[in-house]
Amino acid sequence: ELAEINKTTFYAHYDTIYDLVDQLEQEMIETIVERMGAAQELVTDPAAFVHALAENIFTYGEDFEQMFSFAMPQFAGHLKEAILRKVEADGYAPKQYENIGALLIFIVNGLMGLRNASPELAEEQMETIVKFVAGGVRGMR
Repeated sequence: ELAEINKTTFYAHYDTIYDLVDQLEQEMIETIVERMGAAQELVTDPAAFVHALAENIFTYGEDFEQMFSFAMPQFAGHLKEAILRKVEADGYAPKQYENIGALLIFIVNGLMGLRNASPELAEEQMETIVKFVAGGVRGMR
């Protein structure tokens, strides 16, 4: 009703409601990855990478919560895979950095957990994420 379309119109475009959610998720992930800048910052400047990714994730606010709260692990995994593809497209071989996937999961899940935190707590925890990631990147070199 809110979308002001009937079921026939909806199902002419999507087989299920999950198909719509999948499409929205994919579009959101593509936008986040496009806006995040150079993926190699994960290795060269982890703080800039984490802050840019956080800004892009937090941009979606309540829309994000409403669409993906039930499928957060799936969203986090898909975002990680998209970032890995970008890292590779930008000239870094993820296989060269054995634990880069684990770092990305940590970053994405950590940022997802900060979406509803107070600004003070979010900033404090963001710095903890940055320090951990910077230490992990140094350990991969």
